[in-house]
Amino acid sequence: MNSQETLAVRPDHRGPKNVAILLFLGSLLVASMGWQDWQLHQTGLSDEEIEVFLKTPNNQEGEPTTVEQYRDFEDQVRAENGYFIRSVSLWGAALALFVGAPLLYKLRRLGAQIAVAGALLGLVGGVWGSAIINRSAGTHLGEALVLTFEIWVYLCGTVMGLCLAVAALPLLNARARLALQPKVTLLQEEA
Repeated sequence: MNSQETLAVRPDHRGPKNVAILLFLGSLLVASMGWQDWQLHQTGLSDEEIEVFLKTPNNQEGEPTTVEQYRDFEDQVRAENGYFIRSVSLWGAALALFVGAPLLYKLRRLGAQIAVAGALLGLVGGVWGSAIINRSAGTHLGEALVLTFEIWVYLCGTVMGLCLAVAALPLLNARARLALQPKVTLLQEEA
């Protein structure tokens, strides 16, 4: 066996397909989070839901948050479009992942590029919307809830950053990149 043949980089056809499956499942999760934010932007929580939501944080140290304070928080978030920005960016990311994943499964480079663009949109818009929500929480809510919404900023950034990293893997890994490239045949014409 020739030593160059054993050291040659061979295409990895399974890796991009596995990534495509993960991205497809991730698109469903991201879409559900976008839907939840859309519901919060449209109607918010009822008084009963707010009371249940505030029960645990209000049992902790610090000043408890009232239903009226939570309503003021929701109103400010809606006025600054925090939920709307995060919802639209997560839906855009979910759509791009949903479209890009099957293309990547078919070993098309365009699928990986679409998934990367979607994950980047979700990262930027998700962190931006979460930061608006966090800023409003700092103005209207008690300490325990402020910490919760601050963690959401980091959580959204981390999850969408990981999604971006996974989506970019087929474009960065040499073996996967070879699988995405179509086979090129050079033809030499005789003169």
